[in-house]
Amino acid sequence: MHKDGKQYFDSYIKQKFCCPFRTSKDDSLCPCNHEKYFNGKKNRGCVKYITIGTDYRSSINRDSIFFKKIYSLRTESERYNSRWKNLNTEQAYVRNINSVTNLNTIGHICLLTVAIAAIKSGCVDKYKSLSGFRRTA
Repeated sequence: MHKDGKQYFDSYIKQKFCCPFRTSKDDSLCPCNHEKYFNGKKNRGCVKYITIGTDYRSSINRDSIFFKKIYSLRTESERYNSRWKNLNTEQAYVRNINSVTNLNTIGHICLLTVAIAAIKSGCVDKYKSLSGFRRTA
């Protein structure tokens, strides 16, 4: 079944799905020999409607490959942000924007250095935290 448009109402959205062979003239194309396909009309085949709420979170297809790739990037960035938070850089003790930029650069270099050192030393499970890597040394 292919998507064939939406109808928008106040509290819900109606998604239309229809047979991919609905405009064909050949009767042998229907793979499941559905009784609605052989009706002799111009547009034939099944038409189904699905009601979707107006909440966009419920309309996301969480089984799609695109969603899984984006979600894995999101969780990866959240893990990095939690490691960044452990460096206590939320309140800068300097006032100049260049100094803040330099402190942030040093913080990122520190996190990346810990990850590289943990991987090169064979402690792959310890690359997420400085304290965990320090305990193995």
